Amino acid sequence: MADVIIPPDVYLTLVGMPSGTYGLSYDVSTPATEDDLPRGWNSRRAETYRQIALYLERGHFMRLQKSDWIRENTDAFTTYYTMLMLRTIPPSGKLQSTVRGLKMHKIESHYYDISQDIRLGGRYATTLEGPTPSALVPANVPSVEPPDDFLLPRYTRRSDAASNAANWKV
Repeated sequence: MADVIIPPDVYLTLVGMPSGTYGLSYDVSTPATEDDLPRGWNSRRAETYRQIALYLERGHFMRLQKSDWIRENTDAFTTYYTMLMLRTIPPSGKLQSTVRGLKMHKIESHYYDISQDIRLGGRYATTLEGPTPSALVPANVPSVEPPDDFLLPRYTRRSDAASNAANWKV
């Protein structure tokens, strides 16, 4: 693979940015990864994510969520260069032909991370708002089994397990 030449205007912008905590996030196209040729790579997307994760972990990034990573005590140039180097994950050319988005961002504060608050059982989700799969209901959320004649929630596919009231809480 050829060396990367970063344009001067991008370089000057990056070196002018403050050090601190930087994040990067990515979105890889599932159809382009999993569809059979010629429309896709006919591979499992999990392997692409694993290759990205291995590269980012080696670069001292920590995973926040599936495709959101951060690195503390770093600079914008290092983060940008790490994103560019993701092109090297195997097989050659796969990321470039499947990536839908790849972004870096400066994180000033983790204060507004409301992940725990918005999850079921958190500050903003203390009760069920409709039928919910029983295994997804934390013990601190009051719930009961629905009646046997309950209606499946919208967009839930019918299956024996989905039709069994014992698998739901209301």
